[in-house]
Amino acid sequence: MPLTRRGFALIELLVATLLGAVLAGLVGRLLLGTAAVLRDRSERMSLEHSIRVSVGSAEAMLEPLGIDSGSGADLSAAGPARLVARAIRGTGILCDAAPDRLLVRAGPASWRGLRAPVANRDSLIVASVIGAERWIVAALIGSPSTGICPDGSLALVLPTSIPVASLSAIGAGSPLQVFEPVELRLYPASGASWVGLRLAATGEAIQPLAGPFSAAGAGLDYRDLQGNAAPADTDVAMITLSLDGLTERAGGVGVSRLDSVHSDSVTVAVALRGRK
Repeated sequence: MPLTRRGFALIELLVATLLGAVLAGLVGRLLLGTAAVLRDRSERMSLEHSIRVSVGSAEAMLEPLGIDSGSGADLSAAGPARLVARAIRGTGILCDAAPDRLLVRAGPASWRGLRAPVANRDSLIVASVIGAERWIVAALIGSPSTGICPDGSLALVLPTSIPVASLSAIGAGSPLQVFEPVELRLYPASGASWVGLRLAATGEAIQPLAGPFSAAGAGLDYRDLQGNAAPADTDVAMITLSLDGLTERAGGVGVSRLDSVHSDSVTVAVALRGRK
């Protein structure tokens, strides 16, 4: 009686194992290649996002800056890696003014703010409506409250202290701004440069905004009206922010690699208002 064959011969097992290993290697290479493509695409999108965030934030902070004979310069400190400037937190129209308070119309057509004003953190700038045009700076010395305008409409009451000489130049119809000093800083981390913001009045730590950027290509530049390097902060007429963006792993974030490095660059130049 012939014997019935059962199972696999050793050579068949070896061939099957070899084929499985080759197939697993091919699948692994395919997956690794796909993962690398997806990671590169993700890093490029992150790089573009960092560029857009940095440009948008820089423009939003720098474009309102200027100088006025009454309120002085919005730019209070300038350096190659940092600047401190007034950041507008709210705008409104006065309906009344007194030595110890300003009344702002509370309707959405008259008052717009990113948040509620905060005492001893925010300051006020109010424009004159009588006599020569100028802006007057005053501290916000108390918490805001609700009130009533002389015409009976709702008002936002801002406690402050206005000199009598300045009080005579403002009143109903005067534009008002609420601001706080904000620091924009380029700081090093993980072998690259990052853009961060800090609220100067609170003393908080720098908060990351966007990055990474090339440490050698990031910087702030200040020019006067003639296009020369501004000798002092009060002479600044134009601010330029330059950034060379890097993908995350090229900037030292995550697992490092030895293949291609993607980068992009941007330059934002903003002229300060009121320079003549």
